[in-house]
Amino acid sequence: MNVWIKTQFQGVFIHSPSEQKKLPMKFYFCVQWRGTQVWRGPFETATKARDARVKMKAELMRTDGKVEPRRMAITTFDKMVEGLVKSGDVRKSISKTNRARYSVLYTDGKDYSLFVLCFEYLETHHRKHFTSATDIVDFADWMRQSGRSERTLEMCIRLLRKLYGLAIARGLYKINPVLEAKANEVLASRIRKRAQPRKFPNMRRLISDEEKIKICEVVKLWPDPLAVWIGLNVWIGLRPSVYNRLWFEDFSPSEGLIYIRPEVHKSKLYKESGEPSKSLLPDEVYELLRIYAERVGLQFSRERGFLDVRGQPAKGPFLKRPIERSNMRKMWNRVLKKAGVVYASPFAARHNIINEMQAAGNTDRDVATHSGNTPETISRHYTKLSTKEQIQSIGEKLRVWRAARRAA
Repeated sequence: MNVWIKTQFQGVFIHSPSEQKKLPMKFYFCVQWRGTQVWRGPFETATKARDARVKMKAELMRTDGKVEPRRMAITTFDKMVEGLVKSGDVRKSISKTNRARYSVLYTDGKDYSLFVLCFEYLETHHRKHFTSATDIVDFADWMRQSGRSERTLEMCIRLLRKLYGLAIARGLYKINPVLEAKANEVLASRIRKRAQPRKFPNMRRLISDEEKIKICEVVKLWPDPLAVWIGLNVWIGLRPSVYNRLWFEDFSPSEGLIYIRPEVHKSKLYKESGEPSKSLLPDEVYELLRIYAERVGLQFSRERGFLDVRGQPAKGPFLKRPIERSNMRKMWNRVLKKAGVVYASPFAARHNIINEMQAAGNTDRDVATHSGNTPETISRHYTKLSTKEQIQSIGEKLRVWRAARRAA
């Protein structure tokens, strides 16, 4: 028969099952308030039962004996997600292999793989929900052990925080375990993004001038003239997506500038400015622009820019047709391979030109205007530590500056 044994803590009992069942002992607590008696358990230790009893007692006092139901109508993570689908907060679709795919509306349908990771973790660990902050920590540990990147983990944590926030607003769940984890400094440190070595260090390597020339020579002869964006990228260093949205009217070769319209920018500062920003058009790209114009049936001169067959300024999209992101990367990889250049990502050219501008003595404000960032972003993400030679040159610069000041 079952036996209830008192412990040294008030209201905490040991439940000792019959010997035939051979189950471990569990701890339960009992608390009363204004005639309401509440039993809860099981707990693994007496101290956990004691702490839970204190919280329950405080809750009964706050609600004057009113006890909320122990179980929510939504008892599993997948049911919660389906409830959010019905409320319109989450989008559901079916893949080609007849599998359910989910996405949160605010991310424009880019969370399919993140949902899969959440479901995989719960299934692997035989859990129905992320019920507490420790579940979030366990999820982070599992992600790292299974080889996922810190960026992916950060996005999953952000997704779970959004999901449980929506569920609370819809009455589908009571707590947000991510917020609980971040409220505890010890647990928050375990889910925080950590420094991680790059899998492909060459992705951010600097591209030398000799390599840029080799790339441009290949671009000039490439079958698809739209590859011109690669030559522009290595010398100008704008975001790769910007070249898809440039117009012929944006080029001003006589001034040596490209006028980037506000809607093309990614930065909120430039999007809301209402005025186009100015980016440098270096001398190295004029030959590329002339060859591209000839191949698409236009004329190009440094004085007048792009002209159509009637001698009027050309109008319309610069690349004639947009290139999908995956195709841009494929074209980039093939050109680099043909040129015999060690692989670097398309975005590496942006880091490259920004570092060169800074090394040439340009201010962060000028670099930021050219690249479509804010000066704070440039100093935070793109500025590199000075070399030994640069530090050694500080003394000479100071001597020259002081001598000029004394002479004045």
